[in-house]
Amino acid sequence: MLANTKSGEEARRRMTGGERRAQIVRMALDLFARDGFRGTTTRELASAVGVSEPVLYQHFANKKELYTAIVQDLCVRGLEDFGERLEAALSEDDLRSCLQKMGELVLSWHVDDPRPIRLLLFSALEGHELAEIWYEQSVTMFFGPFIDKLARAAEAGQLKDMAAPVMARAFIGMVGNYALATAVFKYPEFEGSREETVSRFVEIFLSGAGRR
Repeated sequence: MLANTKSGEEARRRMTGGERRAQIVRMALDLFARDGFRGTTTRELASAVGVSEPVLYQHFANKKELYTAIVQDLCVRGLEDFGERLEAALSEDDLRSCLQKMGELVLSWHVDDPRPIRLLLFSALEGHELAEIWYEQSVTMFFGPFIDKLARAAEAGQLKDMAAPVMARAFIGMVGNYALATAVFKYPEFEGSREETVSRFVEIFLSGAGRR
């Protein structure tokens, strides 16, 4: 009886402010990624979290604060999940190996959990601040080091004398478009493993940008 009473008390334990805030961010990510920003009301979000709308606004004064929290959460989880892989890819001396690892990273980011890319698409199409916030906090962090890597490769004679930002967007664009079609539009993946798929894109990229 005492054990049951204790478990009931623990179940009714009120969340701390930080725990409630994290719960709101998680539920907002799920709902916004599924239904979009215009398709999700604060009432629905509050109901999903199990609080009233006034309680929701106690944690986030406006939607921009919530968007920023979502992006920060994605960035933190992204660094936890992919930070080591990104560092490993950029530290490769062999350019082909670097491109292979970068391509696999982009593909897994899109396909393993489609919520972030769906969220970004909704934000761009619906004109929300999230797209700009994401660009400032995440995309720049990702593209900047990769651009520098390609610029050094061009200086070393491994790539043609082309603008590094263009080359970076060309490569990421190939892999990203394939990943987007797979994760969002449900196109079937190519035959073979993901590693084999990325290697094809690496070959296409180097056949055009590589210095012969």
